[in-house]
Amino acid sequence: ATLVGIPHASADELLVESFTGASVSDAAAWSSGGSGGAEAGWPGGACLTAGADTSQSPVPGCGLDSPDSEGSGALRLNPNALAKAGFALHNEALPTSGGLDITFQQAQWGAGGYAADGIAFFLVDGATDLTHPGASGGGLGYSAGWDGGSNYGTGIDNGLLGIGIDKWGNFSAQGSTGSGCLAGTGPGSAGPGQTPNVVSVRGPGNGSAGYCWLGASGDLGTLLYGDNTRAGAAVEVHIVVDPSTDADPKVTVSLDGTQVLQIDEPAELLASTSFKFGFSASTGAVTDVHEVWNLNINSVIPVEPTTTSTEVTSTTTTDDTSTSTTTTTTTEPVPATPATPVEGAAVNYTG
Repeated sequence: ATLVGIPHASADELLVESFTGASVSDAAAWSSGGSGGAEAGWPGGACLTAGADTSQSPVPGCGLDSPDSEGSGALRLNPNALAKAGFALHNEALPTSGGLDITFQQAQWGAGGYAADGIAFFLVDGATDLTHPGASGGGLGYSAGWDGGSNYGTGIDNGLLGIGIDKWGNFSAQGSTGSGCLAGTGPGSAGPGQTPNVVSVRGPGNGSAGYCWLGASGDLGTLLYGDNTRAGAAVEVHIVVDPSTDADPKVTVSLDGTQVLQIDEPAELLASTSFKFGFSASTGAVTDVHEVWNLNINSVIPVEPTTTSTEVTSTTTTDDTSTSTTTTTTTEPVPATPATPVEGAAVNYTG
């Protein structure tokens, strides 16, 4: 795994998005939205707390009475209100060939110790048109599942990996999955049941199939229960996806510098050549503010460009029947191919 052994070579920077200003840095790549209806300080979907323009696209400002100052804001996925869900999706493919080293700050605050649901960060295959999240509620916007009532939602398209920072615990519930998972409650199953205050991981899935539970941390104690401010609740999330060239590739999650879980990297993620990603969060009958900021995505090792060459030959005939031939070679990225989810694939888990 990447946190032990011989260090990897220098990484490449793939993406930086702070979410701390009034707009995102690459408007063409992002989309956002939500459900549950607008209210004061929340335009009905994920928004920027430093922004005042609630009609701005693709990620609006929250329009708070007192917006955060430029450089001090966050992406608010949902407010501290009943039955709200929000998401932000990055629909521009990035390479997986060098592995992934991902960090961001998250805060779940406003409701005290009795709070729900949580925040998900997820990866999908890079060939997917990433336009909508998965099921809210226990699915945290990644997996399929029930919303706590009578509504069953499908999971995100061509999902590769979903990481839930799960205060309420239903990302581990057996109702937060699709078909084809293993029997029982271990890795590869539908899940062990509601497990609050953990980081949990679900694997590849598409529609109503897959999203099997792959593992979870132990109880995080008070780490997700800061005081009722963003600053007091802030936790740094660090996710490392090992390059496929590693002998034993893992996915490792750390919070505030401490490793909390490590799983075997799913085969579908290993096989992918590119990915897209997103954040999502929700509330139900229990609430909390869910926010993220300071996102950085790097490779673990330098990314080797994957290319294909196309030769174009033109022939010119002159009056004396002599010919001249010009050959032009162009190099382009190879288009990504969606990985096919394998249902019920078990993985090893160490917490």
